[in-house]
Amino acid sequence: MDRRQSPRVEVQLPVQVWGMDSFGQPFTNAALVTNLSAGGMVVQGVVRRLRVGEIIDVQMERETAQFRVVWIGATGDLGLQRLTETAFLPGSILVHCAQAAAAC
Repeated sequence: MDRRQSPRVEVQLPVQVWGMDSFGQPFTNAALVTNLSAGGMVVQGVVRRLRVGEIIDVQMERETAQFRVVWIGATGDLGLQRLTETAFLPGSILVHCAQAAAAC
């Protein structure tokens, strides 16, 4: 039985990620959200070393939100938990999806 509190949606959304890596160095990195829910997301493409518990910022279009790294996959995927009250409203997600569909 799935213990998740909200459904997850498979997506391919470009974002900017920034924060401090595990060496205390600031970074910014283009990445891709591959899985999204009301409580968090999975991000691919962050090439800096991070630790579980680190707080990072994620920007999608004009919206920015803070997330905590809750797991790091063997392939470098990051599981992020939303810390900001609201993050990536459905309107912005629909805009990204519509842009991706129009590009095909």
